[in-house]
Amino acid sequence: MRIVFLLLGAILSFSAYSQDVHLSHIHASPTFLNPAMNGMIHNGMARVIVNSKSQWNTVTNGYKTGVASADMKVYGRKGNVVGLGLNVLADQAGDLDFTTVKAGLALSVMRSLDYQDRNVISVGAEMNHFSTRFDPTKLVGFEAEPLLALGLPNKSKYFSYSAGFGWFFNPDKHRSFYAGASLSHFNQPDVTFTKGLAQEGIVQTNFDAFNLFTKVVLHAGGTFRLGKNFKVLPSAIFTDQGPHQEILGGGFVRYANKAAGPDPIALYLGAWLRGYFEGDIRGSDAAVLSLRADVNKTYFAISYDFNVSTWKRASRGAGGFELSVIHILDLDKYSKKIQDVYCPGL
Repeated sequence: MRIVFLLLGAILSFSAYSQDVHLSHIHASPTFLNPAMNGMIHNGMARVIVNSKSQWNTVTNGYKTGVASADMKVYGRKGNVVGLGLNVLADQAGDLDFTTVKAGLALSVMRSLDYQDRNVISVGAEMNHFSTRFDPTKLVGFEAEPLLALGLPNKSKYFSYSAGFGWFFNPDKHRSFYAGASLSHFNQPDVTFTKGLAQEGIVQTNFDAFNLFTKVVLHAGGTFRLGKNFKVLPSAIFTDQGPHQEILGGGFVRYANKAAGPDPIALYLGAWLRGYFEGDIRGSDAAVLSLRADVNKTYFAISYDFNVSTWKRASRGAGGFELSVIHILDLDKYSKKIQDVYCPGL
């Protein structure tokens, strides 16, 4: 086998042996985790979220990921709220500039189970369009790759569908709990580049081997008061996709000086540990440290994950930075038309 063919084969089987893009900022990517979180906005009517992450740049041409979303409450009456969300993702990785672009539309419905909005459930659904491509001019080898000569396209497109559920409980102003689950890619789309050539009988391939694995996400967390100015926000997320399982657990400690006024600047310090499971192989992947500041209705966060797996011999413990900004919009004139349901802060 030529080295070039092996490289190309790795690209063509990308979906069968890899996971979706994942972010370390649990609190800064709610709509990315679960479509039921669209419209679940605390102290506002609309929200804009931007996330940026880089990974493994000290070892090779690593991952560069950008995620942006906007969601809002579009209807609210008698304990019901309907949320609408738009999201875009762009990811680039590897020496062949393997690029994934996603654009999605999500709809959610929230329902208060009591008159005080202390117990709220939410369901959501999302439709996403994906496009992937690679740069064949960056393939390096001793001779030309025959599949390219046969007309192998360097682009692929497909649709993927997701659904989610969320539960939120606020027994009092000092405590809150939430839990959710989402199911992504349940239609298991074919993501190969060779499907067109196979349909024409030019190459032989097993389509089932290259369908995108369904992904299951379970997440939970809460907010608890520690004292006059301190709160703790534990959180955890479990992801299962094909042969890959991952768990991330930890939390923030929040400080806000109540004497500073009704909307003091809140500062957060957080840490998480990420572990992985794959058959009989398991261990710790990364330790994540994070800083966050809430200024009025804009939340800034920065985190860095330190590689603690056996891969640290190559990475020298380096992981990647992740940045995020969340901005909450009041939309005062619009909000008068909506009877809101109380949404907890994450």
